[in-house]
Amino acid sequence: MCCSLPFSLLQPSRLRIVNNTLPKISLRSLPGFGHQVDFKTQLLVESSVPGQPLCQQVEVDATILVRDTWTPHQNALNCETVDMNTHVRPRVPVLEEPLKRLLSNTLKDLGCNIINAKLKVLSSLLGSRNQVLPLGALGDLPSFSILSGDAIQVDLNLLSENGRDGVMPPTQELPLSASLQLATGRRPRLSLSQDTLSALLEQGQGQGALNLSITSLAGSNSPLQGQVTQSSSLTVSALFPFIPQLRVRVRDEPVVAVRDGRATVTLRATIDVASPALQTPQGLLFSVDEDIVLNITPSVSDGKLQTSLALDSINPTRFPQSLDAASASSLAEWLKKVLTAVYVPSVQDALRVSVPLPNVLNTNLRNAEVAITDALGNSAA
Repeated sequence: MCCSLPFSLLQPSRLRIVNNTLPKISLRSLPGFGHQVDFKTQLLVESSVPGQPLCQQVEVDATILVRDTWTPHQNALNCETVDMNTHVRPRVPVLEEPLKRLLSNTLKDLGCNIINAKLKVLSSLLGSRNQVLPLGALGDLPSFSILSGDAIQVDLNLLSENGRDGVMPPTQELPLSASLQLATGRRPRLSLSQDTLSALLEQGQGQGALNLSITSLAGSNSPLQGQVTQSSSLTVSALFPFIPQLRVRVRDEPVVAVRDGRATVTLRATIDVASPALQTPQGLLFSVDEDIVLNITPSVSDGKLQTSLALDSINPTRFPQSLDAASASSLAEWLKKVLTAVYVPSVQDALRVSVPLPNVLNTNLRNAEVAITDALGNSAA
């Protein structure tokens, strides 16, 4: 026995479904006929066939054709499943045919049940007293899951609009996945995954938005002047007249993490300290390697998803060997001030991406809550 879970179903075929994921469902209207129901889930299947015990996780895709007819004044939906096509991956010969037979019996009435459930959920969400709404009146939903009698979770593909015209052609933009939970009496809840946040930042990195040349450090109006402590060795303050420029270069892809209810991104960067007055290649004085950790805060404003960034910390990974401990500490504090005052606002402006949210079920998403899910799908906000 590979597992012992509360949900199990013993069948004559000696197969037992011991676990399943929340199904993803899509409906497509077939005018004059009914609907096509696409059903996707993952199953953990146990076989007790003598000599061939198996415990296999499979992905099941089922396409169900449903003939349904009704009028808005009917009290019940006339519905019939007329065809079903099931695919199981990966192919396991000893499981495939028995599992298909099991699913055929189990899913026979599923298409009609899904349509009925959709009608009830939509009626509840829309506050309708008529439990029988014309399905076509609201159009086809994207992929969704039924969470309860008055709540659904809709899968969304969002396309970003970069705030800087001409930075990236629309054909190069990748869809961003998200899920939207709609429930009666509660604010809409938009859930973003780590992968979606990573895609946003990687898109910005591809545009060069994470790399920055800072050329106004030595001016008299710099907010950083006079904030560096003196020491007897090579000091940052002593170098101020010779350091008109920093170059921040992000070496690797941004690493997004979700922990303790917040999302952060780590940028592994090299910071070149340079001055044209120096007789060195590109005026380079020295370089340091830093892990720049930024807090990511997504929000919804005016019906669009936006993200804001703030410096969390910097973690030096390489300093010039010529600096003693005091100078290295002073340099780290100075770099943190530079990044806070100049780098983060510049990157925030360059990454000012707004993602229009679609109109789903006539729901106003202007006040939607935003949650972040980790790699395992756990909500982190």
